[in-house]
Amino acid sequence: MAKLRPNNGIYQFTTKAKYRQRLWQTVRDALPGNLKLVSSNYARSTASSYWLLRMVDDNGGIPSWITLRVATHELWLQHAQQIEVLWKDPGDFGELTRAIQIGLTAGALITNQFQLTKLDLALLYLLQTLEQHKLIWFIRMDPVLAAAHKAVPFDLKTDFLAAQLYLGDRNNANNLLIPVMVSDFQQRLATFYGRNLLFSQFTKHSLMKLLPTNQWLQPMLREQEVPTDWQRLLVVTFGENFVQTCLKLMA
Repeated sequence: MAKLRPNNGIYQFTTKAKYRQRLWQTVRDALPGNLKLVSSNYARSTASSYWLLRMVDDNGGIPSWITLRVATHELWLQHAQQIEVLWKDPGDFGELTRAIQIGLTAGALITNQFQLTKLDLALLYLLQTLEQHKLIWFIRMDPVLAAAHKAVPFDLKTDFLAAQLYLGDRNNANNLLIPVMVSDFQQRLATFYGRNLLFSQFTKHSLMKLLPTNQWLQPMLREQEVPTDWQRLLVVTFGENFVQTCLKLMA
């Protein structure tokens, strides 16, 4: 079971529907004209929120996406691809408007925007399909980092890639936990996590769950069709054994 952050009680009001409606309206109205608000995701125990933005493209090209993070504290992930806006007082919506307008610079948008390749779409579809079969990815963190519970920075280029990766039972890791050693795939997971396409939950034995952010993936996959040969793409990139392991567990 994931531990709650110490400030959980302080920001309890941020879970209320009326608050989140106003938060949505504030973020939407603060965006420049070249960005559209698509979806949101909220931390369970802090005032942090994450916002999926789409670059406006009148030419019908491949969508470009932006992750916006609004929080009272800095992100614990290093080398994440997100625009971060720090909000000292989660009740001051005027402050939030100013912070977003200052933070969404042209340089920040260029650095943090991303597009989904056919391989990305195939992978995201795999993650969704696995979860529908109650299968998700886990990493076993360094015990010191796990015990700190986000109080210590976690580097997506070093710490994440050094961790052991597993495919297991979403509801009971003791029931199923299969080690997977495919470094290219683990690198892709790190990238997705840094974009908030995956979110995390801590569990026992220094394990961290990586779950698809479905409220983001669904609109993204509606905008871009999953390739019909998605399994072939995964085999070519990550190997037959990797794909067969996933398919057999789902069966």
